[in-house]
Amino acid sequence: MDIDKLQQLFPKGRLSNSSEGLAEELNFPLTNGYFHLPKDSLSEREAQLLEIFLPIAPRSATAKEHLYYQVLFEKAPAPKTPPLRIIQIKLRTRDNFLQKEWLSEIQDMFLKLADSFFLTEDLLLLVEEKDETNYPVEEIFGLFQALDNDFEISTQVFVGAFHQDLSRLADNFKEEQQIFQKELAHHTGQRDFSFTSTAINYFVATAMKESPLMNSLYQDWFSDPEIRSILAALWQNQGNVSSAAKELFLHRNTLIYRIDKFQEATRLDVKNMDDLVFCHLMIKIFSE
Repeated sequence: MDIDKLQQLFPKGRLSNSSEGLAEELNFPLTNGYFHLPKDSLSEREAQLLEIFLPIAPRSATAKEHLYYQVLFEKAPAPKTPPLRIIQIKLRTRDNFLQKEWLSEIQDMFLKLADSFFLTEDLLLLVEEKDETNYPVEEIFGLFQALDNDFEISTQVFVGAFHQDLSRLADNFKEEQQIFQKELAHHTGQRDFSFTSTAINYFVATAMKESPLMNSLYQDWFSDPEIRSILAALWQNQGNVSSAAKELFLHRNTLIYRIDKFQEATRLDVKNMDDLVFCHLMIKIFSE
């Protein structure tokens, strides 16, 4: 990284050999030290972009003592374990937050935690081994929602994928971290981030939204709210027309008639899963 260029872009920033910056600073690790930037010198967009493209240095010195901090950020070899996933938890707390008790609840919930530590004051990482006791993603979101209510805090939770090749864990996590930061920047009020949905947004949504062709097709094919509802119901019911009709409170023949009209206009075939997936992605991406 060009340190001189960074200093020119952010003249209020300072270089240091220590990761321990001030509470009102963002701190980024560089090849030969750390760059500290006062938060009030950055626009909200600048801060979000920096957090996406630069890893944030931990505020707590104790983070560096954790094995998986060393694996993820200092190129230490990962121990031989079952596949691992990393859950990122962004917190907004109050002054009298019972952090110790909250962490104890999390330890009780996740029976196969390999490690857990605060990367920054408001970002907790959980490193979980793959096991039959792992919660499904939706249950994890529900558990954190219950904890939010109990402790009167707010969390935003990203559940990463399980990684089998642990030699690539650090690189894979770096990309998951970028995905989460980008999603946080675009969906500030969202609380739950699954790997699959965020990966679609991160890798597909931007390209589709920037495409004149995709914009034109969305307006031509999906501008009618009724057809969007019909296609959403078909997607939720795996293409089953009878189940979709019940969900929409429509007679099956009425639904078939409206689907036929859509297919005649677009030359798509929603019985073909490729076409139905395409419709689902278009509606999901352009409706946000």
